[in-house]
This record gives sequence, structure tokens and C-alpha cells, in this order.
Amino acid sequence: MFEVSERTIFVALAGSQAHGTARAESDVDVRGVCVAPLSLRLSLFQAFEQSEAPLAGELWRHVRTRIEAHPSAARGLAVRTESVVFELSKFVRLCAAANPNALEILFADERDWLFETPIWRRLHEARHWFLTRKVAQTFLGYALAQLKRIRTHRAWLLTPPTSKPSRAAFGLPDASTLTRDDQNRLEQGIAEKLRSYGIDNLDLPKPARLAVEERLQRFWQDAADCTEDELEARLRAVASHALNIPASVVSTLNAEKKYLGALKNWESYETWQVERNAARAALESRHGYDTKHAMHLVRLMRMGLEVLRTGELRVRRHDAVELNGIRDGALSYEELMQVAARLQGDMLQAGQDSALPEDVDFTLVDQLASALTQEAG
Repeated sequence: MFEVSERTIFVALAGSQAHGTARAESDVDVRGVCVAPLSLRLSLFQAFEQSEAPLAGELWRHVRTRIEAHPSAARGLAVRTESVVFELSKFVRLCAAANPNALEILFADERDWLFETPIWRRLHEARHWFLTRKVAQTFLGYALAQLKRIRTHRAWLLTPPTSKPSRAAFGLPDASTLTRDDQNRLEQGIAEKLRSYGIDNLDLPKPARLAVEERLQRFWQDAADCTEDELEARLRAVASHALNIPASVVSTLNAEKKYLGALKNWESYETWQVERNAARAALESRHGYDTKHAMHLVRLMRMGLEVLRTGELRVRRHDAVELNGIRDGALSYEELMQVAARLQGDMLQAGQDSALPEDVDFTLVDQLASALTQEAG
């Protein structure tokens, strides 16, 4: 298609090497940005968004020399090197959407830059245009994804599934009495009714929406006198009753849903057992949860909170020693849950109080991206 390395405008370290949390066994992740040729950008039949191939030619020789001189990344060359280079248009769109991975490239500490051009410098000078209140949603979303993995894996560690679930175990016959179309239609109706109880149709800023949703969640739990896990079943019962779905159909529908959930959990458990590496397995066995996920959870929440409060994104972490301590199991599982809950509340509040704009100035960003693209030719 074209030689990515010849049209790359920036390369930097990423991951643990950029965060300052790298260890002797850490590999080297490099991330970059390129500008695709005009003919490709205008093509109706070809497209390019990113490359995950190794860097090549003169660019790689330059980058490798810089890595070899880096205080922590040099030793990682013997472990493994992975490269991802984004096309400029996709990169700018990701930054405008407050994507944490893209913003970490844009705000990488200059000590971790491996290759730069004047075009990159112009984009970097405008980096603060991309910091908005959307950070509350995106960084928190990435962090909560880590939290979900931690909880799921811990459940598998403490009470591992012993066999593939059967339909009979959920009181279901071998063949469903409801067609797939009927199930989908009923589930869609219930989902729409549940959405009508929420705030999806209200015009609210994203940080305020998150805060209101959290308060509604607490209200419904208190009103229904149930746990978070039980709340969905209670609300489904309310929605089903409101839709006049017969009790026998509701019972079958709920059983089918539970069975499919258990089946998915079993399949995910089997995949996890096969694919997790030995080091992560040892961490989970030793501490009762995945401490590496915990480190990333805390890092993401703290980074997002700093952006919302200070308007700065600090990729190279001043708290790297503490983060590595979390990876080594400094927090019990219960302590981690408390830290996560506190940081989540802080982020939601900071999202409402932040002086950052609600969103990027799309006209300004579009003009900048267009100018840089034209300059690259």
C-alpha cells in the first residue's frame, strides 16, 4: 500500500516504559503517527487507519538507537518490541473522543519521544485542545473495564465453574418453547421499558449523566432493598409486569437469559484458563486477584482525575513506585475495592466541577488536521 515508516511523523514509547513502571521483564511498546498518501486518503476502494507491523528502514535504526539509550527501555529490547502506528486522521479523531490510549501518545513525556517532525510539533503544541470533560467518561470507562475483569477472575478463582451448564439445570427443556424471534422481541421490549425509566433521553452533559445514573442506581437499590447484582432482576420484573407479559412467559424468558449468561461465563472461563500466561496466573493465585489489572485501574482513575482538576495529562507517573507496589499486592482485594469506589466518586464529582470545556472545538480541530495533512503532502 505504502511504506509506513517513510511517512511517519512521530514515534514514542508507550505502556509501562512511558508510565515509568517498567521492570526488567517488561517489553517495549512503541506508538506512532503517520500521514497516508493523498491518493490513498481520497481512494474509494482503499483505506488505511493503522499499522501493527514492525518499524523498518532508517526510521527503525533511528528509533532503536534512541531506545538503546533509554534508561529502562534498553533492556526491554531483548524481551519483545511491539509497534502500532496510527494514521493522522484516525489519531486526531481518537484524541477528540478523549480516547485514553491516544491521549497518552499525544501527551507522552518528551524524554520518551523516539522520533519527531515539525508536523508533529504543531499537533503537540495544540494538545490541550483535546482535553475535555469527556475524560471523566473515557478514563473511568477504561478503569471500570479493568475492575470488571478483576471481579470476574476473582470469582473464577474462588468458585471455579466445574462443568458446562445444561438447560435442565435452569428448568428448561432441551428445545426452547420460545422461538429466537419471540425471545428477541420480548427482550427488546423489556430493554426499551427499562430505558424509559432512565435518563437516556435527557439532554445532560456526560459527567452529569454519569453522576445522576450512579445516584439513581443507589436509589433503586435502597428502594428495592437489594444488592447491585439483584437489582437487574427486580427492575426486569417491574418492566415485564408493565408490559403485561404473562408470568409463565416471563419465567421462561428469565430462565433462558440466566442459562445463556451461565453458558457465556463457562466459555469465557475456559478461554481464560487456556490463554492467560503463567506470570498473570501466579499473581492471581498469590494475591487472590489480578494485581496488574489493579495497578492499571488506579493509574487510569488518577490520570483522569488529574486532567479534570488540573488540565494536565501526566503520562510519566510521579506515583510509579506506589503503582508498582499495587502490582506487587500492596492492597488487599477489599482495600482495592475501597480505593476504586473512592476514586470513582472523585472522578464523577470532578467531571461536574472541572473548568475544562464540555467537548472539543471540532471546527478548530478539523482545520488543524487538514492543515497538517496538506503539509505532509
